[in-house]
Amino acid sequence: MPMADQPIIEIRPLTLEDIPNLPEIRPTYRTDTILALERSGQGYQVTWRLSERRLARPFDKGGLYDFTPEVQAAIRQRFKRGEAAYQRLAVLNGTRRIALLDMEWQPWNQTAYLWNLMIDLDFRRQGIGRRLWHLAVSAARSWDARAILLETQQTNIAACRFYQRMGCRLVGLNEAMYGDFSQAEGAPIVEIALFWAYALP
Repeated sequence: MPMADQPIIEIRPLTLEDIPNLPEIRPTYRTDTILALERSGQGYQVTWRLSERRLARPFDKGGLYDFTPEVQAAIRQRFKRGEAAYQRLAVLNGTRRIALLDMEWQPWNQTAYLWNLMIDLDFRRQGIGRRLWHLAVSAARSWDARAILLETQQTNIAACRFYQRMGCRLVGLNEAMYGDFSQAEGAPIVEIALFWAYALP
């Protein structure tokens, strides 16, 4: 039995009432390194190479991961899909929302798309991400999905490392998906979308 003052982290299904309260979760990040992209070649013979590079000053994601009304509306739409959505919330001591898992079944290509695996700043490196990931894998298997697909940015080194550890494979990138996010000092950083896949035999 846990001690009376020991925090209890429960993972439960998301409810409609939870969605307006998702901004309790602070999923932002700050990093000293990013994956720098080197591009060479022309046309369909182009090649890309990613390598970790230290920044002159840290990159701060700021509020760009916030649960805005638009993000909440998308999560609500997936919620309405019933068993074709798998959404779980990690809650501290029954009240404080600290992490979200948000995944959707895509029958057209037999995959599960992981929209969100977000953990609050103060609750990282405690195994919550791993617990949510294993739940996602189980849900994807129940759909008979052939893979879990997801996207990160090359600025989110911690997420890239996490998905690599979980067995995901980098399968593509998109240089044009995002715009410039200028820093207060130095050159702007252009975020690049990185696409990952976790094969389900």
